Parts: sequence; structure tokens; C-alpha cells
Amino acid sequence: MNTKMKVLLGTTAIILNGTALAVSPEAYITDSGIAIVPIVNAGYKYDNNIFSQDDDTKESGIFMFSPSTNFLLDDGVNSYQVDIGAQWGMFIDSSEDNSFAGDLGFTTHLEPSSRSRFDIEFEANKKIETRGSGITEGLGDIVDEPISYNEQLAQLTYEYGSLSSSARIAFTGSYYNKNYTNFAAITQFRNFNKSTVGSTFFYSTNSSTDAFLEIKNSNTKFDISENFSRDSEVFTALIGVKWEATALTSGSFKIGQEEKDFSDAGREDFKGVSWEGNINWQPLTYTTLSLTTSRATKNPDVQGDFIKESVYGVNWTHEWNEKITSTLNYSYRDEDYSGFERVDKNNNFYADVIYQFKRWADISLYMEHTDKDSTNEDIVYDKTVIGLDFTFSL
Repeated sequence: MNTKMKVLLGTTAIILNGTALAVSPEAYITDSGIAIVPIVNAGYKYDNNIFSQDDDTKESGIFMFSPSTNFLLDDGVNSYQVDIGAQWGMFIDSSEDNSFAGDLGFTTHLEPSSRSRFDIEFEANKKIETRGSGITEGLGDIVDEPISYNEQLAQLTYEYGSLSSSARIAFTGSYYNKNYTNFAAITQFRNFNKSTVGSTFFYSTNSSTDAFLEIKNSNTKFDISENFSRDSEVFTALIGVKWEATALTSGSFKIGQEEKDFSDAGREDFKGVSWEGNINWQPLTYTTLSLTTSRATKNPDVQGDFIKESVYGVNWTHEWNEKITSTLNYSYRDEDYSGFERVDKNNNFYADVIYQFKRWADISLYMEHTDKDSTNEDIVYDKTVIGLDFTFSL
């Protein structure tokens, strides 16, 4: 198996539904060269506030089952990958909240020459919003089951320039569509599509550092408007640098201007600073510290014109030995609403310990605590989730 295939399969094995895995699956290789990696995750978690409420909270145990399969064809230069996954959740004390979600994705990397590279991605997903989140934030009792939606994504990136040259340029175009499938009376105003085009110019200052200029424009259109239209256009221009200065440190940071203009004069436009950055520090081969931060606008699920969101996070992953790995994560999110007087502050803590008792199987114990404060008292809540997962592969 070539190095690139190992990297792609390793990526598949590391992440499943947002949970880090320690399993090291071996792929089943067909006669035609397709590598197949199935992974099954099953577990139980206890949630002491399943509707994310401040009072009259409801708790429940939840059984989860999440199978997924990765198919990869790779010749060392070009690759084709298909990912299929499903997630079932069964609530012991609230059967009406039982849920199903599914994911289907296709990605390909093509290099017709040493100066040209294409990356193509398609996704079609079925998702759910648990009661008390998303559209029903703070109002989990207005519906009697989770809200479901379908989403599709198509994205094409073309990069021109040799990887060994001092300059490269990339062009990207994408289309995203989101449609809710139940409770039309409250969800019909949140169905939308978003088209994005952009370009990034890279300049290599040395063998391990790239400076870049990123320009992007996106248009969001909602199917149905309520009162003032939410249709908008966002333009961003960012300058940045990404580096791997030493074997210990890598990262990227970009900062610039963002402008958000609504088609309806009844909504407030935005013009301000936007940024995104991450730093990974690995002082030893078995321990990694990561710092992340970002600031940008996003569309609100319920109230206001837009949210000015600032995010800060730190993550520490440590391999205690060949079988035991732990993760500690903390993130802080500040959300300042425009068009509605509201400020939210979110603190999230996550910790897990993973024990790999076989190369192809592991067990993980995790805990997550969320503390949300807001000037809107109906949105304030805290919740704790404790879970145990088993993961199996080939």
C-alpha cells in the first residue's frame, strides 16, 4: 500500500462522528485495487439535559450505533474516495426523540500534470436537530420530535503551479443546499442555498512557509422570506501565512475584511475584521497541543440579522503508551447578535480516554460539559454528557 493511501485510510480511522479513535484498521483490497475500510461504533451515553433548557430539564440514557465504510482507489497520484455512514440514536426515557442520520460523500484528487491539480467533493447528508437546538433553541417543547433536514454540497478546486515553484494560484467554486423535511410551519423560512466562488494566491517564502491572499464571495438565498428577506452577499479578503517551521510546530493564520450586505434594506449590513487561525505544537512525538481561533459572521437560526461570532479553543492530546490516549479540549464562543439585542457566551469542556485493547478495536470513556449564558434568559442552560463507546474495524 503506498504512502498516500495509508494517509487517507488513517484519516478515515481517526475521526468518526467527531470522536477520536485509536483503532488502526487494515483495509480489504479488492482485485481491482479498491481499499475498503468498515468501522462500527456502538455506545451508550447519559445526557442530563436532552432539550438544553434552564429549568424543567429532562434526562435520558441514549444508545448509539454508527457504522461507516470508506472505499478508496489510489494510484499514488490520483485518488477516488467514497464514504458512507449512518447514525442511530435510541433514547431510553424519550422514545419520540429516537433519530436516524446518514452521510454519503465522494472526493477525488486528480493531477493531470505536475502543474495542475483538481479536488472535487460531493456530499448528500440526512441530518437532525435535537429538540432545544437550532430552530427550536430554548423552545424544545414546541415540537414533539427532532427536526430533520437534508443537505447537499458540491465543490471544485483547481490549483495551478508546481508545488516546488515559488507561486501558485487556486480557484474554488461550491454550492450548498439545506432543506428541512418536517414542521414546515416553522422550518420553511430556514430553507436556503449558498453559492461561493473564490481564489487564493500562494507565495512560498521558503520550503516550509507559504504566504497567501484569499478572496471569496458568497451569495445566500432563502426559499421563503418572512418580514424582511434574509438573502445576503458576503465578500471576504484575507491575507495569511501557513507554516511548518520545525518538526515541532505547524499552523496557519489569516486576517482581513468581511462585508455582509443584505438584499433587504430593513436588515443591518456588516463590515469588519475577520480572522481564522490554528497552531499545532508537538514537543514530543506522543503529545500535541493545538490552539484555534476564528471570527466571522453567520446566519442566526432564530433571531436577528446576523451573528458576529468569535471562537477560541485549546486541545491537548497525549499518548500515554501504545494503548492509552487521552484528550482534553476547551472552547469558548462569543456570539453577538445584530438586529436583536442578544449576546451569548458558550463554554464547552470535553475529555476522553481511549484504550486500544486490540489493533482493530478500542473502548473510550468521555465526558462533555456545556455552559451557555445569554442576555436572553430563555437560552441559558448547562448540560453534562457522559458516554462509553466501543469501536471495531478490520
